[in-house]
Amino acid sequence: MGDIIKDGTDFIHPEYRVITLTVPNAPTEEPMPPTMTFYVDTRFTTAQVMRLRQMISTLLVVWRQHQEQINDGEISSYAKCVNKYARFNLAPVWFSEKLANGRAAADVQMAGFTTQIQANGFNRAAKAYIKYQEPTGQDFTIRGLNASNPETNSLTVTVNPRALSNAAVGTLMLAGSLFHAWLHRVGYRHPAGIYTSYFAGEASMCVMRDNKDKVPGTPASTYTKWLD
Repeated sequence: MGDIIKDGTDFIHPEYRVITLTVPNAPTEEPMPPTMTFYVDTRFTTAQVMRLRQMISTLLVVWRQHQEQINDGEISSYAKCVNKYARFNLAPVWFSEKLANGRAAADVQMAGFTTQIQANGFNRAAKAYIKYQEPTGQDFTIRGLNASNPETNSLTVTVNPRALSNAAVGTLMLAGSLFHAWLHRVGYRHPAGIYTSYFAGEASMCVMRDNKDKVPGTPASTYTKWLD
């Protein structure tokens, strides 16, 4: 079932278990699904799956807070943070209009995330797989292959299980890494290994910092080492 992963001289046919997560109530113009569904590689441990659940739930809370603050006539905390730091590649590849600033970019991205949630929950998109891969060369945390259509592209990502078991890294940091992978899935791009000032990097780091300002003296690598 699923893809075939080469492990040394053997081939592993991954098996997946289904997990569902509740979509929180949020003031959106269109109906939202009650749940989202993911297909998780069975090689992840129970504790690792619990952390994956926590990461996804964290991002859904970030999304709900943005929607609530917009509904209250405010600029969301997320949009304020992104507006302060994001300068380049503000729009996904499918968006034809020019975006003036990070605030506008944050609104477009969250609208795209709303579409991703709907596409997953209403089964309009392909199945979302959470794939298992231990690094054999360059280390990584979570990877999402570039895609461009939030209506049909899945939220499939590949996850390094070691990162999920690393007690030294907080769940919020890992949630930002997952967010970054999903930004790739919805059409955001950045130069390889370069994140500062690019929307895909700064938006993810805003999530990692709970939308707080950057702290002088804290290197960007504190966050970027968990991206891609």
